[in-house]
Amino acid sequence: MSSADRIPTGIDGLDAMIEGGLIRGDMHLLAGAPGTGKTILASTFAYNAVTLQKERVIYASFEESAEYLQRNMKKLGIDLSAAEKAGNLRVIDLDALKGKELESNIQLLISAVKETKSTILVIDSLTALLLATESKFELRAFMKTVYKTLKNQGVTTLMTISQTPGMGFGIEGFVADSVMLLENVVEKDQFKTRLMILKMRGTEHSKRFHTVSFAPKMSVSKY
Repeated sequence: MSSADRIPTGIDGLDAMIEGGLIRGDMHLLAGAPGTGKTILASTFAYNAVTLQKERVIYASFEESAEYLQRNMKKLGIDLSAAEKAGNLRVIDLDALKGKELESNIQLLISAVKETKSTILVIDSLTALLLATESKFELRAFMKTVYKTLKNQGVTTLMTISQTPGMGFGIEGFVADSVMLLENVVEKDQFKTRLMILKMRGTEHSKRFHTVSFAPKMSVSKY
C-alpha cells in the first residue's frame, strides 16, 4: 500500500506503529474510558491533517460545544479555531437526536462533508449517537448504514467511543476497520495512559501497549 493510501496522524510514535498512518477511506474507532485522552488524540489528528497534510476536515462534537472544545484544545497547543479560520476545518456541535431523527445527524454531516469537499470526518463521540438508538436492532442497522454511507463517499472517519474498562465491544467494534484502545493505569503510584491497536485491517500493526504522553505535545512510546 502506497503512502498516498494512508493519512499520517502526525502524532510522534503512533504512525510508526501503523505503517505510516490511518488507511484512507476506512472507519477508525478510538475507544477508552472518560479521561483517557480520546478527544485530545482525535483533535490532534484533525489539526495535523489540516495543517500538515492539507486535508479538509469536519469535526463533529456531540458532547461539548465547539467553543468549549476549541478553548480546551488551545491550552494543549491545538489551535482548532485558527485552523477553522484558515478554511480547511469546520467544527460542528450537535445534540444527539432520538428515534426516526437519529439519521438526521449523519445526513447533516454528510452534507457538510460534500459542501466543504472534506476528506476526513471526526465524530466525537459515537457514544452519544449509540445512546440515542432505541433498540439493539436499530443500533445494528444504524451502524451498518453509517459504515456503508461513509465508505461509499470515500470519507476517512475517526470516531471516539466511551468504553468501561474490561467490557467488550458491540457492533461498532466489528463494523469498524480499525480499533484503538486508550487506558488509564496506575503503576508504582504513578498515573499513566497507554494505547494498544486492537485491530487495523490491511496493516501490520504493533500488538502491544504503548505509553501515551500529552506534554509538551501528544506522543506514543514503548511501554
